[in-house]
Amino acid sequence: MPQHNTTQPGKKIVVIGASGAGKSAVAKRLSEILGLSYICSDAIFWAPNWTQAPPKQRDLAYDHATLADAWAIDGNVGGLNKPKDRMIVDRADTIVWLDLPRWQVFTQVLGRTIRRAWTQEPMWHNNRENWRRSFFSRESILLWSMQTFAKRRMQYDALFTDPNYAHLIRIRLTTRRQVDAWLASLEVAIH
Repeated sequence: MPQHNTTQPGKKIVVIGASGAGKSAVAKRLSEILGLSYICSDAIFWAPNWTQAPPKQRDLAYDHATLADAWAIDGNVGGLNKPKDRMIVDRADTIVWLDLPRWQVFTQVLGRTIRRAWTQEPMWHNNRENWRRSFFSRESILLWSMQTFAKRRMQYDALFTDPNYAHLIRIRLTTRRQVDAWLASLEVAIH
């Protein structure tokens, strides 16, 4: 199934990619450039003290957020057997896949994790990375990114080739340079 030949996204955008690919940064930037609401999946998924928000609460939050006319959401919505994932993709008009090489994703997630652990930068619900959690636990985002990279790539490839979603604008970016150039081109086109 061919991808759309456009680089101009719609107004309801799902940004997907492996953990650490830069989904949040790209979704935030798209929100700024295009004047969309930014939906942070981690802010919906995580509650204070790194506990998961209850599933019903999360589903309601995703439902409410994606009813708006214009939004960009970051997140892993590859498992379309999950009602939440299907709902988000069904409401979207654009999927942006950050299909970066494994080494680039790992370099990004490593740098981000070190910075967050060092600065104690508050994230959603005042959660913070710490050295033990980030580097020496089963909950490590570094470990998670490495373990799920191949699975995510297969899920997103299946999503991109699924004829049920052929109507969506599908934008696949395969390097950080390509991502940066695409965002810069959107900014020039808008302003």
